[in-house]
Amino acid sequence: MNFSSLVGFAMAVATVWFCVINESPNPALLLDPKGFVLVLGGSMAAGLIIYPVKTLLRLWKVILFGVIFKRAHNRRKIVRELVAAAALDPSEHPALMMYGTSHPFLAEGLRLIAEDALNVQDLQDVLTRRSMHFKQTYMQDAKVLATLAKFPSAFGMLGSTVGLIDMMTELGGEKGQAGIGPAMAMALVATFWGLVFTYMILMPLSDYAVRLAGEDALIRNIITDGLVMIKQHKDPHIVLEKLNGFLNIGERMAIKNRETMEGATWEQVRDEIERLRKRA
Repeated sequence: MNFSSLVGFAMAVATVWFCVINESPNPALLLDPKGFVLVLGGSMAAGLIIYPVKTLLRLWKVILFGVIFKRAHNRRKIVRELVAAAALDPSEHPALMMYGTSHPFLAEGLRLIAEDALNVQDLQDVLTRRSMHFKQTYMQDAKVLATLAKFPSAFGMLGSTVGLIDMMTELGGEKGQAGIGPAMAMALVATFWGLVFTYMILMPLSDYAVRLAGEDALIRNIITDGLVMIKQHKDPHIVLEKLNGFLNIGERMAIKNRETMEGATWEQVRDEIERLRKRA
């Protein structure tokens, strides 16, 4: 679960509630449903005009599985799993079919190696194309969110404009100037909700989707490079040193001895290798 994003949204709600709505002399005015419905309904209508329903419904997956239930992938663990697989003899590669990994893309690539139906170039092409598909999907979600972020503020201004027209219409009535203040406040409620939807929800989600695309692309590049080297039967030392380039200095690992895998750092690697060999 992505606690950082959840805390951020909770802080946004708390800030609006305690610093704006709770401190308002008339909180009920800010909670008036007309301005809220105008902004939300208008933005949804604009979104439906631009995008098909299927595209908009996919945004819920971004929120649920990208923000709320996002599973963080440990790059160091992925590198360790790749090095363990590289330490196997090619005759033991069928065991990779049952290798339980920390990333589904890694499991998919190991299955392709275990099936041994693709050469090195074909394997690299397949993995690169599938990786690009995910990146394009994430970037498309970010673009949709950025497009939708333009509308709440616009419909908020629309609500304010309509409220001002009504206020000016009533200016010569019985209430006269006494009604200007309340009418003006009501006119700006829609603008308030438009700003909330734009700058506290949609724009942060759009930037988050862009960051998610970059992080996912990096993980898939690590996996692709590692799988290609496994297919090429590269030495585990070479696999590790090349994949270490994707890790921070404090995360990098080292093999002291290929045969014995000496060092406490590699106890987990040895366990994974033995587990794979038992399945071979």
